[in-house]
Amino acid sequence: MVRANWIKRLSSPQQLHQRGRREDRIRGKISLGNHPVHAIFFFFSLALAIAQPAWAFTPFRIGTGGSTGVYYPIGKQIAAGLTAKAREAPSALDNYIGIAQNSAGSIENVRAITTGEIEAGMVQADIAALAHEGLGDFADLAKTTKIRAIAGLYSEKFQLVVRKDAGINSISDLKGKKISVDELGSGTRAIMDLVLGAYGLTENDLLPLYLKPAFTEDKMKNGQLQGFAIMAGVPNVAVSKLFDTGISLLPVDPSVASAISRKHKYLAPGKIAAGSYEGIPETPTLEVYALLVVADTMPEALAHAVTEALFSQETLKLLAEGHPLGKTITLDTALQGLSIPLHPGAERFYREQGLVRQ
Repeated sequence: MVRANWIKRLSSPQQLHQRGRREDRIRGKISLGNHPVHAIFFFFSLALAIAQPAWAFTPFRIGTGGSTGVYYPIGKQIAAGLTAKAREAPSALDNYIGIAQNSAGSIENVRAITTGEIEAGMVQADIAALAHEGLGDFADLAKTTKIRAIAGLYSEKFQLVVRKDAGINSISDLKGKKISVDELGSGTRAIMDLVLGAYGLTENDLLPLYLKPAFTEDKMKNGQLQGFAIMAGVPNVAVSKLFDTGISLLPVDPSVASAISRKHKYLAPGKIAAGSYEGIPETPTLEVYALLVVADTMPEALAHAVTEALFSQETLKLLAEGHPLGKTITLDTALQGLSIPLHPGAERFYREQGLVRQ
């Protein structure tokens, strides 16, 4: 996108003509023949050559999630912090520009990291553990590339949002209802399958839709959808936008949450505190930590620089101002909720901070 914008700015016919005349005066008459296409091609190439220094950067792509989730706004602030840190010399981040990319979520982010499509991603701790062990959806992952943790970020809560007029008072009542379970590649859908199974249900018992929360708002408001699932930090804008529609959160019974946790140790019983959403009481649920992860093939110096940039005063300020959950991301909690080994570069950073022993 950056390159395309430079080309657009530098390649209008008037600009090309003017730039070509300036080059003629400086270097002498340049013979292009009489064909206008030749002239345009020459000046287009010249524009590229002149603009080249503006492209001298390397993208550091961070896989996030949907636009109404928490991954995306948190990822944007981390990306901005990395970019700011890259301007400081010397640093292994020199010439890097942080870019937050929308994605389906945790599973897609893991796959994109292992194939080199992105440099880092935000991933649920339970999904990260499965990927590290090559289980479940990740049995086919290449053995040569593994994911490693940079940091634990914040706690995510499983949220089952339903319309109050849908006649749904418990998870067992979801049978035959129009419920969005999120799309393939999301951590939400993986958790939803576990929760349904714990209540003796499957997706086939629902009338399922496979939408990111960003695309559920209108359908929830007009009744085409009776509920949706989301695994995200609290508060979440996709839920907050529906206050006027009349919604409730379905509880996950603590005994059911404990049973799930015994099989999936990085999922734990949790609560959505009263007041997190207007008019919604405390709701028992499942929770898991969101991690920032990278490939084990990332150079140690780069991983160290990324971790250092993440916990710089500048990035922490951006996070605190960018989202309510950004305030909970601190160096003191960076090692909480980890389900996979730290990258050696991140581990070195924490050792320097006295958080990891020699």
